[in-house]
Amino acid sequence: MTAGSPLGALRSAWQASATGSADQPAGVGIDLVEIEPLCQLMQSGGAAFLNAAWTPREQHDANGQPEGLAGKWAAKEAVMKTLQRGIGELDPLDVEIVTTQLGAPGVELHRAARAAARHKKIGQWHLSVTHEGGWAAAIAIASPRHIRSVGTQGGGQRG
Repeated sequence: MTAGSPLGALRSAWQASATGSADQPAGVGIDLVEIEPLCQLMQSGGAAFLNAAWTPREQHDANGQPEGLAGKWAAKEAVMKTLQRGIGELDPLDVEIVTTQLGAPGVELHRAARAAARHKKIGQWHLSVTHEGGWAAAIAIASPRHIRSVGTQGGGQRG
């Protein structure tokens, strides 16, 4: 297990919370999305549905693939859970799941989501996304600052 792996991030977060370290996570969220119902929503809602749920950059990064969009949706929900907010309190477009230069998922927050992260003093995001067998899943870990044993993978919150 490498320090930059999702399991390494979870281990580091757990150790930090158990020891009361200053690197204690500010929040953890997880989400699971079934891909087929999402495909049906995409077909029935068309461009209006896509544009209400994903930014143009997210749609481009997912290359229009339902699996990629489902993974990004699960990641948005996981991030919202770390912020202790849900749909209705945050617009789905306020949480943007980006692809970093290293190809890893990253988080960019806008408007109300950015304000919620500032309120919780979140300075770093660690994100893992997967899809397989008709499901997409994501886990998000937010920390007040960089968790020392985690590499730069997973992206960070930008401006």
